[in-house]
Amino acid sequence: MNAQSYPPDRSDAPAGRLPFAILPVAALLFGAPLPALSDTEPVVHNVTTQPVGDLVYHPRYSAPATTVSLNQSRISAEITARVAAIPVRVGDTVTHGDVLVELECADYTLELRRSEATRQGEAARLTLAEKQLGRARKLAKQKNMSVETLNQRETDLETARASLAATEAALERAALDVSRCLVTAPFDGVILERMVGVGARADTGAHVVRMLDSATLEVSAQVPVQRAASLQAAEELWFEAEDGKYPLRLRTVTPAVDTLARNREVRLLFSGEAALPGTPGRLVWSASAAHLPASLIVRRGDRLGIMVPNDSHARFVPVEGALEGRPVPVDLPPSTRIIVDGRFGVQDGDMLAVTH
Repeated sequence: MNAQSYPPDRSDAPAGRLPFAILPVAALLFGAPLPALSDTEPVVHNVTTQPVGDLVYHPRYSAPATTVSLNQSRISAEITARVAAIPVRVGDTVTHGDVLVELECADYTLELRRSEATRQGEAARLTLAEKQLGRARKLAKQKNMSVETLNQRETDLETARASLAATEAALERAALDVSRCLVTAPFDGVILERMVGVGARADTGAHVVRMLDSATLEVSAQVPVQRAASLQAAEELWFEAEDGKYPLRLRTVTPAVDTLARNREVRLLFSGEAALPGTPGRLVWSASAAHLPASLIVRRGDRLGIMVPNDSHARFVPVEGALEGRPVPVDLPPSTRIIVDGRFGVQDGDMLAVTH
């Protein structure tokens, strides 16, 4: 008879315990239950969060801009005459009504005096015609004047009135020509060029002075199409030049797009002190809406959004209009917390260990 075999003696096994390798065998031999296998422990992600109020900012945008004058004019002579004097020089500042050029006016003054004399004569003729008509009506009433003669006196009166009206118009024209012997500034501005010399003949319509309106100024800027809405909603606008910063207010965004540059021209007015005409610079404004930095935006599936803690789990919140690599406007309570560190490694529903 073969001897019954037993498991070998293991002197290194702790007293009262069977080696792990023979536990299943012992369980079969002695009917002991197998130990239960524990469930896998869930993965907990360590993350940090910050409130929205500490993360958002208002992006600043800018566009090339220039100060422009609404009036850069070539001032012309309105009569034909010889230039007698030019009391202004290039660079002079003038105000509305200042004399720019004096034209010789003797011929026009004589014409004015002749028109005044003619008017006096026509006024006398009218007075005579009125008296003659008055007598004619009395005689006609007494049957001492024919109807034809009365009609002639009435016609003479109307002719005298018309002649006087024509003479008065000629007198006004002569007075206007005399007033045009002085070429004056049509607005406040700066003299840019003298276009005629003393002694030269200036014909009607000939340019005599070029000047720039220094009071009526605007800022012209070229703004990308996608930034136009942000500009229109901005609360603060300013023009930045080498010599300083000038506050602005929006006048209009032109309703047309430059097809090649994909820009829209914007016109703005100075709110206070204005830069000099022709000054180059940049139009600067801040977005009115609070934006989250582009680095906080994550992609989950085909959507972009942010990761936030929801109790002890992560939750993905899509953000409408978000674009990769660009700050995104958000309208969240400032106390809303967003996962900052660890945002890329968590998925919607993951367990979190949050460190504020």
